[in-house]
Amino acid sequence: MNPFTKILVVEDDPTSSKLMTYHLKMMGFKNVTEVMDGNLALEQLKKEKADLVVADWHMPNLNGLNLFKAIRKEGLWKDIPFLMVTVEKDDKKVQEAIQAGVRDYIVKPINVEIFKRKIREMLGLNRD
Repeated sequence: MNPFTKILVVEDDPTSSKLMTYHLKMMGFKNVTEVMDGNLALEQLKKEKADLVVADWHMPNLNGLNLFKAIRKEGLWKDIPFLMVTVEKDDKKVQEAIQAGVRDYIVKPINVEIFKRKIREMLGLNRD
């Protein structure tokens, strides 16, 4: 595992953000940045491209789905793995995300083992 892998956590709830960051750091990732909404995420990506984005769906200013769409439109970022984390269970909303191209999605409250497994899969890592 590369501890220098850059992970961007986009979450407006400070407790959820800290919890995800904690688990990422416990997995060995040292370079984790937290921002509170999609607009701040885009600003951060302009400063430093991430290797993985973990984003909540429901956030102020620019939600997670629109952040995903913005990332996919940008040539330099279109291949960044993107994990959507949300309480959203509405079938129409989930279908909208799938149609937009969201392939990796977990529902809150986060099951830590599923979260870790998804992160490893998305970064092409085997179990340690």
